[in-house]
Amino acid sequence: MPHLVGYAPPMGLECSMGAQCKAKNGSKIALGELCLASLQVDNVATAWRHWECVSKTQEATLRKKYTISGLNHLEGYLSLVDVDKARVQKRLGLAELSASMEPDLTSRAQSTNAHDAIPGQPSSASSIKAEDEPEGRGPESTSHSMPTSAPTSGFAYYLSEPQKPWSRLAAGPSSDVSPEGLKDLGNLNYRKEAYEIAVSYYTQAIGEPPSLPRTPELYVTATDHWSGTRPGLDLKPDPIFFSNRAAALIMLKLFKPALDDCQVAALLSHHAPYYKTLARLAKCHLALGNPKAALEAAQASIDCDSPASVDNPSLATKAFAKLMQQHLDRYADAWERNAWAEAKQSLSEAVAMCEGGSPAEWCVWGVEIAMAGCNWPEAAAAANTALELHPNSASVQTASALVSLFGNRVFACVFSLHAALRLEPGHLRAETLLLRVEAIIRAQQAGDRFFLAGQFIDASMKYTDALDILGSAEEEGRGGYLRVALLGNRAATYLQMKRFDLARDDGLAALSVPNHPWRFEVLDKLARCYIALGDPDAALEQVNAALEIDPLEQDMLALQSATKTMRSDLQQSRASWDRKEWLDAKQALLRAIAGCTGDCPIQWRIWTVEAEVATMNWDGAVRAAEALAELHPIPHALGLLGLAKMLSNDLKSCLEPLQSALRLDSKDVLASRTLYRAREIERLKGEGEEAFKSGKYSDAVEKYTDALNIIGSDEESGKGGYLRAVVLANRAAALLSMGRPARAFADVVISLDLQPMSLKALHTHASVRMAQGFYEEAVTIYAETRKVWMAGERDAAEGRMIAQGWQDAEAALKSSQSKDYHGILRRV
Repeated sequence: MPHLVGYAPPMGLECSMGAQCKAKNGSKIALGELCLASLQVDNVATAWRHWECVSKTQEATLRKKYTISGLNHLEGYLSLVDVDKARVQKRLGLAELSASMEPDLTSRAQSTNAHDAIPGQPSSASSIKAEDEPEGRGPESTSHSMPTSAPTSGFAYYLSEPQKPWSRLAAGPSSDVSPEGLKDLGNLNYRKEAYEIAVSYYTQAIGEPPSLPRTPELYVTATDHWSGTRPGLDLKPDPIFFSNRAAALIMLKLFKPALDDCQVAALLSHHAPYYKTLARLAKCHLALGNPKAALEAAQASIDCDSPASVDNPSLATKAFAKLMQQHLDRYADAWERNAWAEAKQSLSEAVAMCEGGSPAEWCVWGVEIAMAGCNWPEAAAAANTALELHPNSASVQTASALVSLFGNRVFACVFSLHAALRLEPGHLRAETLLLRVEAIIRAQQAGDRFFLAGQFIDASMKYTDALDILGSAEEEGRGGYLRVALLGNRAATYLQMKRFDLARDDGLAALSVPNHPWRFEVLDKLARCYIALGDPDAALEQVNAALEIDPLEQDMLALQSATKTMRSDLQQSRASWDRKEWLDAKQALLRAIAGCTGDCPIQWRIWTVEAEVATMNWDGAVRAAEALAELHPIPHALGLLGLAKMLSNDLKSCLEPLQSALRLDSKDVLASRTLYRAREIERLKGEGEEAFKSGKYSDAVEKYTDALNIIGSDEESGKGGYLRAVVLANRAAALLSMGRPARAFADVVISLDLQPMSLKALHTHASVRMAQGFYEEAVTIYAETRKVWMAGERDAAEGRMIAQGWQDAEAALKSSQSKDYHGILRRV
C-alpha cells in the first residue's frame, strides 16, 4: 500500500493508533502536524497517524522501499520543510537520492555533479566562462605552506544557509598570514583550479565575523562598526577579496553566493567599481535567469572598462542577456496567445542559458505550461524538479499543489499548500488555493454522501458546485483529472435519474480533457448514453474507440453487438417504410425503441406516430402524438397531434394543438395545411348533414364527396382513417335514401374496412343489404350491430333503431321465403 508523508489538513483527523497513540495531545491529529497517511490505489487516504506513531513494521517497509530509489520518491517528502525532512531521514536512516542543490565546498566534484544532475540545466552558456583571473596587487606569494584540506567557508554561501552554524568555518592553517598574503594564496590556488581552497583563503582574508547580516547591503553597513576576526585587522575588507571569491565560486557553479559577493564588492567600491567585478555580477545575474539585471551590470562593466577591452567578458554576457530576454519576451507573448507549445519552446531556450539553475519563477512557469498543455506526467516531473531546485519556495510548493489538485490527489495538494504557508505565511496564492481546495473537498464529500443515500438530485447539485469551484480554464488544463473524476460522479447521478442527455454531456466534457487515465470508462458510459438516447451511430463510434484501448473487453464487445442490432433495426424500418410495408416498418422501429432505456430521439417518436397512422392504429397514434407533444412541444409535434386527432374523427379537439403550433411558428406547413383541411372538412360535413336532414340527398352526397376529396385516401395517412369512414357512411346513407343501394354498398364496405366497429356504418350496411333484398345477410349484420351496441355506450335511441331494423329484417326474411325470387331478381 503506498504512503504519503506531510502535514495534516483541517479535516479533524484521528490517529489510527487509537488508544496506543504516542502523541502527547491524544489521538487527535492537529492541523499542520507531521503525519503519515496510507493510501488506496486511487490515492484516497484511509488511515492516518502521527509521525511519532509510525510502527516498526512501517519503518521497515518504508526503509526497504526507498533504500534504492531515495526518499525523494516518497509521496509528499519534497513538500516538507528542511527540519521535518531531517526527522524523516533520521527515523528511516535514509537520505535523499539526488545531491544537494547547494553542494559543500569541500568537494569540487560533488558541486559539479550536483549542477550536472539538475534536469534541463544548460551547457550552452558555458561560453561565458570566468576566464578572468582574480585580481592581485603585488607579486605572488609562495612562502606559505599549502593546507592538506580546504576549510569550508564563504560569506555568501553561509549567508544563504542560515541553519548552518558558524562553527563549520575553519580558522585556516596560518593565523599569522596577512590578508594580502591570504589573497595571494587564493589567487595561486585559483590558477591551479583548486577553487575550493581558493574560496577558503579569500574567506580568511575577508575575516568575516560569526554574526552576519542577511543581505549584502546590511552587510556592507555593518562593516563600518566591526573589526576583523584576525588580530590587527581593523579596516573594512578589501572589495577585491569579495570579487576574487566570487570568481572562484563562479567556477564552482555557485552563482547565488557569487552574486552576493559581487554585490558586496560593488557596494564597498561604489565610487569606482572594478569592471571585472561588474562583469562577474553580470555573469551571475545571467546564470541565475535575470537578463535585465545582467544587461545593466554588463553595460556598467563595459562603461567602467575604458578604454574598452576586447576580451571583456561583459560583451558576451550582454549578447547572451539580450538573447535570453528575447526568449522570455517570446514566452510571455505565446502565453498570452495560449500557444503552449511555443511558450514551452521559448522558456526551454531561456532555461538552457541558466548555468545556475532555473529561477523559482521559471520553474513555476514550466509547471504551468505543462498543466496548460494537459501533459500531467510532464507537469508532475516539472513540479518534482522545481521542488528539488527550490525546496524552500512557497511559489514552487503552490505550483506543486496545483499539479496534485488537477491530478486528483487532493490531500497531497493540501499538504503542499500547508508546506507553502509554513515557508511564507500569508502567501496569497497558497491561501486562495487552499480555500478553493477545501470548498471542493466539502462539496465532493457532500455529493458522495447524498449519492450513497439515494438522493441523486442533491448529489448532482453538490458535484456541480465542486465543478464550478474547480473551473475548466485552459491554462489550468481544463480542470485535469479531478474535473474528469467529478464529471464521472455527476454523470453517475444523472444515469440513476435516467437523464441520459445530461450524462452524455458530462461524458463529452470528460473526453475533452486529454491524457486522463479513465478514457475507457468514459467511452463506455458515453456509448451507453447514446444507446439509451437512440443514436447507434454515435454509440458505435464510442464503442470502437473503447475497443481500440481494450480489444478483448467482453462487456464492450456485447455492447458493440447490441449497438449494431439497433442500427440494423433502424435501417430495416426505413427500408420497409420506403417499400410501404407499414407493419414491418413499425415492428422494426419498435424493436429499436426497446433498446433505448432513456428518452429516444425525437425523430424516432415522429416516426412512431407516422407508423401508427399508416397502420391505422388511431388510438396508438393519438397516444404517441400526445407523448411526443408533451416531451417536445415543437410546431411539428403539435401538428402531428392535430393530424392524428383529425384522422381519428376528433375534429373539435384537433384545432387546439394546430393553433398552438401556428402560434409558435406561423409558417409551419404541416400545422397550417392540417388546420385548413380540418376546418373545411368540418364545414362540408356539417352542410352535408343539414342537407340530409332536409331531404336534399343529392346536395348531401355532393358535400360529402367534397369532404372526402379533402380527406384523401393516401396509405401514409391511414387511408383517411376514422374520419373518412364516417363521411363514407354518411354518403352511403344519402345514396341509399336516393335509391342507389349499389353505390351505397360500395361506400359502406370501405367505411367498415376503415372502422369495423362503427355502429353507424354497420346499421347503414344492414339497411343497404335490406334494400338489395339480402334479408338473411341483413339479419346477420343487425345481430353483429347489436353486439357492438351492447359493448359500447348503449345509447337508447340507437338501440331502438337497431332493434327496429333487426325486426324489420327478420320480418322481410320470413315474408321473402314465400315469394317468387326469380321474378324479383328479374325485376331487379
